[in-house]
Formats: sequence, C-alpha cells, structure tokens
Amino acid sequence: MLNHRNALAAGIVVLMFSLSLSPFHHSGDLQKQNISMEQFGGGGTFEAQCSQSSFEDVFTYTWAEFNVTVADNWRTAQIDAMAWINGTMADDFRTFLDDLLDGLVPSGGDGWLSSDEREAVRSVAADCVEYTMTRVGVRDGEHHRGGAAVDWRNATWVEDGVSIDEWNMVPERHGSVRDCSSFGSSQGCYEVPVVPNSDRDCDTDGELHDECRIELYLSGEVDLHNIQSLETLTLAMNVSNISRATYTINAPHVDGMRLSLFEECEGRDLLNGGSPTPIRGSCIGDGSSSVATRYNDRGGLTLQIEPDRPSTYWPSGEDLFFDLTTIPPPVDDPPSWTPDAPENGTFWVYGMVEGGSFDPNVIIAEWGDIAGWFTDDMAISKLSINCYSNDDIESNLFGEDRSIRVVIPDDAGRFQFNCLAVDPSGQQSSERSFMAILGFTASSNSSQDPPAIHDTVNIEFNTDIVSIEEIWIDHQIILQVGLSQNNGEPSYYEDAIILQHEGEQVFSESASGLIPGSVNVWFKISGVGIYERVERSSMTFQKIGDPPVISILNSEWIGTTWSMNGMFGEPDGEDVSFSMLIDGNNLGNVDAGGNSWSVGPIDFALFDPGDHIVTVRVCDASGMCSSVDQSLNSTEVLEIPDITPLPPKDDQNNAEGLLPFPGSSSMVGILAAAFMYRRGARRAS
Repeated sequence: MLNHRNALAAGIVVLMFSLSLSPFHHSGDLQKQNISMEQFGGGGTFEAQCSQSSFEDVFTYTWAEFNVTVADNWRTAQIDAMAWINGTMADDFRTFLDDLLDGLVPSGGDGWLSSDEREAVRSVAADCVEYTMTRVGVRDGEHHRGGAAVDWRNATWVEDGVSIDEWNMVPERHGSVRDCSSFGSSQGCYEVPVVPNSDRDCDTDGELHDECRIELYLSGEVDLHNIQSLETLTLAMNVSNISRATYTINAPHVDGMRLSLFEECEGRDLLNGGSPTPIRGSCIGDGSSSVATRYNDRGGLTLQIEPDRPSTYWPSGEDLFFDLTTIPPPVDDPPSWTPDAPENGTFWVYGMVEGGSFDPNVIIAEWGDIAGWFTDDMAISKLSINCYSNDDIESNLFGEDRSIRVVIPDDAGRFQFNCLAVDPSGQQSSERSFMAILGFTASSNSSQDPPAIHDTVNIEFNTDIVSIEEIWIDHQIILQVGLSQNNGEPSYYEDAIILQHEGEQVFSESASGLIPGSVNVWFKISGVGIYERVERSSMTFQKIGDPPVISILNSEWIGTTWSMNGMFGEPDGEDVSFSMLIDGNNLGNVDAGGNSWSVGPIDFALFDPGDHIVTVRVCDASGMCSSVDQSLNSTEVLEIPDITPLPPKDDQNNAEGLLPFPGSSSMVGILAAAFMYRRGARRAS
C-alpha cells in the first residue's frame, strides 16, 4: 500500500504543479546530472519518488500563474499558484490520471475517473510537494552564474507549509456522470468517463461546460536560506519545458533595489549534462522568455517573468538569471579589454601536413572565448564586436555565429586583422592588432600511406614556410604533440619541442601505450605572444603491432594420454585467441588464463601409433599470430602383446568386404578426436 501511495503522490503532484517544482537535480551551474527520467519517480523512498518525477514532456496545460511574495526579512517566500486545463487538454489530463491509477486503486485504468480516486490524490499530494525541489535559487554576494561549488537549488519547501486543491477534476455536472461501479466505493461516490462523447460542445450555450475545464491550485512557503546582504542578489530559475506561464515575484521595499541584468541562457543538455557555466553577461537568448519590472504599492521591486520554452525543444534547456542590486548604476564607461584577452600583436599559429591541403579558412575564436575578452557596464552580449583587415575595413570578420574567422592567403601565409568592441552608447574600446599565420608543416619519412608507427612516433617539423616581418624572428612556438585513438581524447607527450622561424625539428617519442590501429595526431600550440590553442591535424598514423609470443614449458604422458603447457604474452595488450592442431587438423581446445596456457589430456589411443605434431597457435585482435610445435611418438605407449589370431570357423564369412580399407583406423581416430576435443578456441584476456 505504501508503494501505491508513493507512486501516486509522486506522479500526480509533480504533474499538477510541475511549473513550480524542479523535476531535475541540478549541479552548481544548473546542469542536470545523469539520473533516469522515470515517469514514477526515482523509486525507493517516498522522498526519492517525489523528488525525481517529471511529466513536463508529456503533460500540456493551457495557462498557469504563479504569485511569489518575498517576506520582509527575505528569509521565506509565499507561493500561490493556479493552472487552467481547458478543452481536450482536460480529457488528456483525466486519461493520464486514470492510467496512472491503474493497479494502484481498484477502479484505476477503467476509463472512468471517480471522486474516490480524486480523494486518494488529495490525501498524499501536499506531503509529496514538500519533498520536491523548487526551480528557484537565490544567493547574495557578487553576481555570478554558478560553478562547481555552488548549488542553486537552495529555495526549499517549508515543512507542513504546503497545501493543494483542485476544481472540477471529477465534474459533478458532467453529461455522463454516474454512481461508482467499483466494489468498495464510498457512499456518494460518482465517476465520469475520462473522454466525453463526440456530442459535447464546450461553448455552444455561451457557458463553459464542466467537463471542458480543470483548475489546479497550490499554496506553499519556501525557505530562501540565510540571505545576509541585499546589496547584490542573484536569482536563478530553470524554465526548461515551461510554456504559457506567468511568474510574478513581489519583493519588499528596499531602497534603490533594481534589476541590473537579465540573462536568458540557452542550450544546456538536460539528458547528458556537460554544459559549461556561462560567463556573466555572455548568454545569447532566443527571446522565448521575457521579464518586465515595476515597483508595487509597497515600493518593492516586482518582476513579471513569462517563460515560453515548449516541450518540443527537449532536451535543450534554458536558465534565467536576474541580477538585483542596490548599488546605483555606474557611469557609462566604454568597454575595455580584460586581462584574459589576447595582447596587442598576438599571433595565431596554424599547422599543415606536408603533401596535404591546408584549409585557409580558419577560426580565430568562438563566442565562449570572445565573451571573456571584454568587460562593460552592460552585458557583454550587447556589445558589437568589430574585427576587420586594413585591406577591407567594411567587412566584419565577427560573423552571425559570433565567431571570428579569417582567410590566410596561400602566397603570403599570414593575415593581419584588428578588433575592437562598441557598446550600445556608441563608445568603443581600444583597438588591438593581431596576426594569423601558417607557422609550420609536419611530415613523416615513412613511405607507407598512412605512415607506420612501430616502436616510436617520428614527426618532422619545418617552420621555413612563411616570409614575415622581423617581429616574428624572436618568437618561439612551444608545440606539444598529442595522440588519440578510437575517437578518444588526446593524450599529450610531456616533452614539448621548440620551433623557431626558418628551422627544423624532429619529434621522436615512444609509441608504448598505443594499440594497433589508426592514430590521430593533435597539436597544442602556445608561446610568448602566441594565442594558446589546440588543433587536430590531418596527419594519421597506423600503429603496427607485434605478434604474440608463446613458449612451451612442459609436456608429459600419463598412460595413453598426453598434455602440454606453456606461457604466452601480447606486447600490444590486445585480446588473443588460441587454437590447437594435431597433424595439421584443427582439433582441440586450449585453456588460457593470465599468461599461461595448457592443452590436454589428449588420448592418443584414438590415433594411429607413430609420429605426431601438436601445434598451439595464438592470434591477437589485429590478426597477427605465433605458434609452437611439439613432436611426439605414441608407438611405445600404445604397444600391446602380439596375440596369434585363431583360425576362422568354417562358416565364418571371410570376404574382403569385411576387411578395413587402408587408412580407416586413422580416419576413425581423427573423427573421434574431433568429437572429443574440438570445442572451439578459447579467448584469453
């Protein structure tokens, strides 16, 4: 019964009030952890089920309003919510409730929704709400967007401070209402079909029929957790899959409180996580959510927030940030470069592979990096970034995708450009000049295609490929080589090489740790006056492995049976498989484990007496094989006394047809051995 109560509470309540509850567990930057999206919660305890349920991707409502009133002491906030479900959406809602109750109450899943089922929902809903996580977090201190040490979900429901209600979930005026038909129904119980017949018309008489509308209500108090200072506050909301809703947040009177910055941050991956924490002011919103500010009759700041992130965007999510402050607006200064921005005269260095084609269209930087280059009184996303070359000052190299791209000419091997930022007031930062160059070529002296790697990785670098001003003469490229396999992340060699203009360097390092197969080459480029960047080159090697090694330790006879064992090793760490041959026929099974193997015992009474050769073969995953042979003679162990046969009886048929044909004993032995010993090759790992 408890499990029924848990699943019912988790499902119904989160479904009814998913707009105000957080169905996901968020990390510090509002990222979702990899928890399963189970319809009936996380299983286990009542708390676990209620805290992990989500129906926003299957449930649609017409409209919802949430009114939030912050207490004068900023310790708690009162939330009152109302949601409307109109028309056929009400049918969908009742159908869903009936399906959810299937197996939990006697009448669940029968196509009818009863007043008893409604009371079952009411009895546990408020308790479940108290365990759910709100979508809202509030923190004081310097404005920020979270991080590994920050948990935004710090607004929690106050215990015993939540109540819920509904109107018309089971309408008494329904055209098909009837007394409950299920055994054990309470006195006065009535029920309605979850889907009305086709004759219904919600507004023919100008009055909305009861079956066409449901209203849901929530009232509760949340704890805002120890806000110490009101000088700067950051309010965060996760609004993923919230559409057609209005949040009105009323703050108490605080002298000078204003909204200094609103940000709509798109694109966090709700299923897989991994979305980076944005830089404050760098988010590029899609306009699906909006905020309006005013001051209420108490003189407090009011935020009216309207998120509209339909479920069709799933699993791409959205977070909203509201920076509140009592600090007066600063003087409108022009934007400026940050300490993290590239210095004037910085080089972007790119490499190419000898014999390959170099794509002259290169990406200088993407928005995630560019957003950290400038600072301004307003959001960085409001700045106009202008990058141009002296040869074409009208063309902006900063494109619509908010990245900087340039074309390095083949003949010169370099491209000079300038960048600055302009704020909405028309004020601009200082201008900085940069240069992108084709700095080096990489090649291999292997005649194979792709080049082969045996024991070492060998790459030759040449920097004598571009003629450039004297400013480049004193620059050094610090280059680290990285390797990756099977689409994995690259691992870089610790020892970097130093490249200078008009010079050659040979990189030669151990290939240990590589498995046979394709190897991709990466370059990590840095140096004084050089913008640090990583590029995956077009160079691909083929790692050539070594065959397994195998040896025999011992062999012995016990009666007519023979066995053998030994050791093996795989230099490249690949999986191996074994096979056994007797006189060239694949007949046996090899037992292998760790670095040892064994065969037998093999009963050679099944074979003709004489010389035999047993071969054990081991092959790695790359198809390279090694084998060992053991010669033996079974004549001595198979010797039997010479018995003179009795003469045949007169009536015995001594026709040639009963004599064995030549070689028949050998054939019988091979077939018998195959049946007894050939059980397939065994894989060792």
